[in-house]
Amino acid sequence: MLGEDIIGFFEAVGPLGLVIAFAVISFLDGFAIPTLPEAWLILIALTDTTLPWGLMLVLVGTASAVGAQFILYAIVKRAGMPARIKKVMNKYTKILIVSSEKLAFVNWLAPVVPFTGAFIAVREDWKPKLAFGYSVLGGLVKMTILVSIAILFPLLVPPETVADASLVLILVVLVVSIAVTFIRHKRIEKRIAESAGAETKE
Repeated sequence: MLGEDIIGFFEAVGPLGLVIAFAVISFLDGFAIPTLPEAWLILIALTDTTLPWGLMLVLVGTASAVGAQFILYAIVKRAGMPARIKKVMNKYTKILIVSSEKLAFVNWLAPVVPFTGAFIAVREDWKPKLAFGYSVLGGLVKMTILVSIAILFPLLVPPETVADASLVLILVVLVVSIAVTFIRHKRIEKRIAESAGAETKE
């Protein structure tokens, strides 16, 4: 698993290594490379359930993920996108319940599009600054929720069962993350196929 390899590479450095590892994991996730950042955020947050530690993880994770999105945005803007793919991407986002810049926020909570930066670059009717603003807000909200769970969890569980219960929590988050990623990819493939089919008929 990629995320595990990254954690293993940096964990010897100590707490700073965990922060760097999470930054790398979040950065890759911003490029739609599946690293399951939610599960690793819970795991790393549980190593120190203090507010400063949790806040640092939220800020580092959000900055890394949105930074990757912006790099992808800049690449697509500079290199361009094939007209056919661009048309499919536009059609796909327009059939979603949320199709404005707010999609960059919603995508954090209910992932429906990969390569957020590329979609921001392709949608000419979107204001990039507004879309990235929503993306930053979405990252802060999602990661704050996850870190809050990690901070409050030991307080709600008997001390003698914290270790075992923490393992269960991490496994639950990991399973949910994998399930969401799988469902998202299947949904994207279906929508793209439908859009391509409709384009062929035209």
